[in-house]
Amino acid sequence: MSKRKRCAIVGIGNRAHSWVGGIVERHPDVSELVGLCDLNQDRCHDINAAYGTQAAVFADYDRMLAELHPDLVVVTSPEGFHREHIEKALDAGCDVATEKPLCITLDDAAAIVAAEKRSGRKLFMAFNYRHIPLCSKIRELILGGAIGRPVSMDLTWYLDYKGHGASYFRRWHRMMKLSGGLLVTKASHHFDLANWWMDDVPEVVYGQGRQNFFGPGHNPFVGERCSTCPHAKACAWYTDVCVVDRTEKLSQELGYRVKGVRNYVNDACPFGPEVDIPDTMSVQVRYRNGGLLNYSLNASVPYEGWNLAINGTKGRLESKITDNKPSPGWQERFQITGPDGRVLKGKGYAVTDWPAEYGVHVMPHAGDDYEVRLPNIAEGHGGGDWKIFEAALADRYPESDALSVFANAVSGAFSTAIGAAANASILSGEPVHLTPITTDWTN
Repeated sequence: MSKRKRCAIVGIGNRAHSWVGGIVERHPDVSELVGLCDLNQDRCHDINAAYGTQAAVFADYDRMLAELHPDLVVVTSPEGFHREHIEKALDAGCDVATEKPLCITLDDAAAIVAAEKRSGRKLFMAFNYRHIPLCSKIRELILGGAIGRPVSMDLTWYLDYKGHGASYFRRWHRMMKLSGGLLVTKASHHFDLANWWMDDVPEVVYGQGRQNFFGPGHNPFVGERCSTCPHAKACAWYTDVCVVDRTEKLSQELGYRVKGVRNYVNDACPFGPEVDIPDTMSVQVRYRNGGLLNYSLNASVPYEGWNLAINGTKGRLESKITDNKPSPGWQERFQITGPDGRVLKGKGYAVTDWPAEYGVHVMPHAGDDYEVRLPNIAEGHGGGDWKIFEAALADRYPESDALSVFANAVSGAFSTAIGAAANASILSGEPVHLTPITTDWTN
């Protein structure tokens, strides 16, 4: 048996849980979990207990790198810490796999690109949306000339107001300094798809954003968090044990006292004073070769999904997705059983109406319109997670990556660049020119 890839993870939250599954359950023949690092070491112990692993547990990241010398470091920490964790791992001679976004500022992006180049190591950017069959098919259609050279794109993304959208305003993501706001923490997926489909790099960015639904002044009741709020009975936004994070749920099942011990807040008031990120955003991008992107993101819609249109020199393609409609009984979502068999009920969020397949409508200038249907793979970001794990953990790539599906540090940097520049533009009211910053990234 060949040597297994020694993997360590920093930041033990929801996405870390997915990576542990990839290492331990899907690719145990070629990878092993040797280290877990988090300031809250109980989370690391929970992972070992759940998976039967014996990974070393650290609160000190530098110490973990020095003692373990892992082959691969998986970065699933809050995005405001990505630069530090990625740079240190690369400089220590480790390959890195990082969750999106790559980082939250332009300076961070430039530093990470430089670190990858000087270290000679490899960074895997976990843009799992690229691997969703629908997204890959759109790329294939464009490269195949179905609409000619893409010249403009309209992409509107919707987050539902009760569940997914609201969750960003209940957790640490609600603070710009930690997440970069939705234009970075969420839209990095979308900007990467836009860059990939346009097959170009962004040059000028202009953004606008406002708080129209969440944040101070948008609800008559405000508290610190739902679990301690005096307005619980009166507030329509009250949620009991909003177990969004799977390691929190796991902790309850293992019998740990979560509140206080875990010190992880995922039921913060979405209307509290700490909320400083917009919920309604619009971004315009001009690409190096003249292409244009009109993008908008709204976190207060009754459903989730997208509206996409790409215009090319020889036609147009469109796609519309409607996902994640809140069910009528969304308050009764979570039924968690404790170690004593007691049901720990909680208000949460449920979804319905997952489509079995998605479609792309292609309208050539010459010829008849046609529809392409793709399956909706209902696991791990449309199956994208498993392909990311195969690449990063098992070094298994397709014989020919003709679509350039696998993303690197530069892809992550350009995605972050749009979001970070849009945030800066919102504050200044002026467009941001990226070329002086990003010229070296593609050299």
